[in-house]
Order: sequence, then structure tokens, then C-alpha cells
Amino acid sequence: MRSIRRICTILGTATLLFMAGAGSASANPLSSLPLDDLGRPNAQVLQQARDFVSQPWMPRELRGPVLAAVEFFEGGGEGGPELPENAPPFTQFAWPSVAGDCIGGQSDAVGSAIAVPGPVEIPFPGAEAGQTAFVFTALGTAPATPEQGGMFVHWININTLQTGAVELGNNGINPDGPATLSGTADTGYGTILAMATGDVRTEDATCSFVPTGAIVEVR
Repeated sequence: MRSIRRICTILGTATLLFMAGAGSASANPLSSLPLDDLGRPNAQVLQQARDFVSQPWMPRELRGPVLAAVEFFEGGGEGGPELPENAPPFTQFAWPSVAGDCIGGQSDAVGSAIAVPGPVEIPFPGAEAGQTAFVFTALGTAPATPEQGGMFVHWININTLQTGAVELGNNGINPDGPATLSGTADTGYGTILAMATGDVRTEDATCSFVPTGAIVEVR
């Protein structure tokens, strides 16, 4: 599991840097990236990932998590928190995170994150104009404990060069599980490059998730 986490961290960091470079070269950064309208890998990228890890020389311990991520984005896996039909526009982080020994202290869990530019009232605690709400869900896990401390979204506004970090907490989303944390950042308006990483504390485990990233337009 440590080797998988290391690979995910390296790939995640490299992908986020690529996204940042592509974003700074275009007035509409999302249009030049291999992502769909929610910020997720598009069908071509998912098929390329599936083909790559299906090679006979690919280690089984890496093939499983990658295929699980592909199935998650294709709709075959468990989703995150349900949003109402009139939900505000949001961006899903570009790849799922993973944490070992997270479900019941024994099984791996996939983490899914979204970003919601303000002004919005949901997801709680909401966001004002010029702010961004972030939500991280540890799929398949027990409920989050009241006290958290360790899951952060680090961000940079590439238009203003303002940077910051927001700690996500238990704000009552999905009280019966899966563990879901949220928080709001004063990102300002512009193109926001965000990375979520850290620990989620559930009733039966402390889950350390590898980084996942997103590009968010706050207008």
C-alpha cells in the first residue's frame, strides 16, 4: 500500500502541475484539458488508463486501484453525497484519492472531492461570492467523528497569486456515513488550482488520503 500511495502522490503532483501550466496558457484553461464539464477525466483518458494498467507486466497492486478509479468515474462505483436537483454548479476533483485500512480499519477506501464556487447555501457551510466550498467524502466508510483535524485543501488563485489552505471539518453532511467533511475558502475570483490531502477520522479508523487536485473557475 505504501508503494501505491507513493505512486499516486507522484502522479497526482505531476498532473496538478500539468493542469496549472495548461491553465496559465489559455483564457479558458478547462477547454484545453482532457476533462469533462465537471472536471473529471474524459472517456478517452479513462480508456487509456484502462488499457495501460491491463498490460500483463503491470503489478496487480497498482492495477486494482487504477481500475477502481476508472470504474468510479464511469459510474460503476459508489458515488459521493447526493445533491438536490437544483444543486449549484460544481467541479469534481480530477482523480479519486485512496486510503488504506480505512473501512472498518481493514479495507481501502476511495475519496471523492468537489468544489462549489459561491454564492451558494449548499453544501453546508456554504460560500459567499468570491469564496469556494470544498467537500471531501470517504466512500464506504463509517460516519465521521465530531472532531477532525488533518484534512486540508491547499489552493492558489493563478490570476491574483493569492494562496491559502482551508481545514475541512464535520459539518453534519451524511451523519450516518460515509464520512464527509467540508469547509469554505476565501479564494477570490479567478482560476483556482486546488489540492486536497490529509486525514479523515471515522468512528472506526483514521484514514490518510493521498492528494487529489482540481481546477475551479470562480466567477
